[in-house]
Amino acid sequence: MERYADLFNVIDRNKEKYLDWASRLISIPSVSAYKSGLHECAEAVAELIEQAGLRSRVYDNDEGGPFVLGELNTEAHATLMFYNHYDVQPAEPLEKWTSPPFTPTVRDGRLYGRGAADNKGNIAARLAAVDALLRTMGELPVNVKMLVEGGEEVGSPGLEKFVDRERDRLFADGCIWEYGYTNKKNAPMIYLGVKGMVYVELEAKGSGGEIHSSWGAVVENPAWRLVQALSTIRSSEGRVLIEGFYDDIDYAGEELLQSLSLEDFEPPAKLIPSLANPLKALLLEPACNIDGLVAGYTGPGSKTIIPSSASAKLDFRLVPRQNPDNVRRQLVEHLLNNGFSDITVKILQSYPAARTDAESFIVKLVADMAELAYGVKPVVIPSGAASGPMYVVTELLSIPCVATGVGYYGSSPHGPNEHIRIADFVAGIKHIALIMLNFHRYFHGVG
Repeated sequence: MERYADLFNVIDRNKEKYLDWASRLISIPSVSAYKSGLHECAEAVAELIEQAGLRSRVYDNDEGGPFVLGELNTEAHATLMFYNHYDVQPAEPLEKWTSPPFTPTVRDGRLYGRGAADNKGNIAARLAAVDALLRTMGELPVNVKMLVEGGEEVGSPGLEKFVDRERDRLFADGCIWEYGYTNKKNAPMIYLGVKGMVYVELEAKGSGGEIHSSWGAVVENPAWRLVQALSTIRSSEGRVLIEGFYDDIDYAGEELLQSLSLEDFEPPAKLIPSLANPLKALLLEPACNIDGLVAGYTGPGSKTIIPSSASAKLDFRLVPRQNPDNVRRQLVEHLLNNGFSDITVKILQSYPAARTDAESFIVKLVADMAELAYGVKPVVIPSGAASGPMYVVTELLSIPCVATGVGYYGSSPHGPNEHIRIADFVAGIKHIALIMLNFHRYFHGVG
């Protein structure tokens, strides 16, 4: 550790400046679901990229928030990419926040605000690592590219087109994905992939208007139709009942589960009691979830009607080898074969899963450097339970990619009082700096 003392001292001395970088981004309400603050935040990201020592460029995106690309070519024989996003989830319910969500607040050694963990704290930490290395060494030991998008929380509209168009400019030898957390033992968790997603809206329609519920004895109720259709899609044990859904699933990385505990993931609620292996289901198997149901009257008191329509939003979490287009087709065929041809299917998001081989050089690099930065042996996880467009890196660009970041198990991403611990933020900066410092060595097989 002594050989990194100068670098770590620079990071410690500039901690407040780096926290200010994170706070500046958090203060911009860049909510992609509302299409608000996206251009302002993209410009702020570009300014911070320049301030850290990289060159920046903002690209317009007709489908969503602008893309921001930071670059520094040091003519090194290795190139590292960072992927991040500056958009955030809506902050509601606002009354659940102790301090305003877009007023970054430090208390009890934590930085609070929407985006602190997901994903603005990570943007700041990665730029801080660049800044600290340049201050310490005068140059970077690796070429760096930083891709920051503004639509990850709504399915990354336009990202695949942008990456395909700019694939030569986006060349890299390895990539660090946007997020990561430490567990209850303060061990950093390193994810080798993410699940894919097919997000759909199902709708059953009635006669076109509300009808008195006395007709419920003889008139088809779209709410009942939808509920009956949903009951054919997933069993009470959590298994998806669509024919062909589990064909050709890839369980690569299953051996890593032997060193993991479900407690590492802080289950937020009661588990499905009949699950034989909850950890395997969470990390390596696909799933179907109902996100929302809307039908009829839900106000105070009673109103006896047959609704004019009923709708449900579902997400299918996919694993490697599951093709989103096939899953959509299988869902439509399942509804037809079960007598629900009247229910429409609308696709809202769709992208495949991604996973990097556990033997890749970047896995060993990120794990070894995490132990140095945090002082705790990291936990390597075959895939995160969440979804994201990592496939644009691993599949379109053929770049190995792993996820690590500055959050912790209690960060509450997407929820009220989202925050990061400042100690994790500083450790995360050191981690990224060590990755850049040693990237060339590991990439060329001498790590």
